Amino acid sequence: MPTFTFTLDEVLAVATHSTYAPAHTLRPTYEQCQNEETVHAALWWVIDHTGTYLTGNSTHTDAPDNAYARGYGPGDSNDASTILGASDQIIDAIPLYDLATRECLHSDLTNAKRDGHDTLTITLTDDAYELRSFCATAPTTT
Repeated sequence: MPTFTFTLDEVLAVATHSTYAPAHTLRPTYEQCQNEETVHAALWWVIDHTGTYLTGNSTHTDAPDNAYARGYGPGDSNDASTILGASDQIIDAIPLYDLATRECLHSDLTNAKRDGHDTLTITLTDDAYELRSFCATAPTTT
């Protein structure tokens, strides 16, 4: 089960930008277009030629930089193209607010930061992934 580590401050900046962006600036995924789904604020988990990262789905001005997984950013030695056999694709759109469950990832990230957490991890399992935040014992800045 591979685990990817992100700096919580970077992820929170991206999440906040999409959360508060005007609705007309939110980009749909290919699947959302095909299914004519309503688009809501989300983090996109992307793999491309630069690495693997979390980015927002808003095209609104002054977007923060993408939040790259440690070791999987531009110039890093790890090859992101081997993750899930992917090449230049969105792995998933992670909703920042789920209307069905009323879970709010943006609030969870904000609360984690307030509680002293500085790291977000995504762990892949055979059929899903898990997000967790925690306090790192060493700096996680990239």
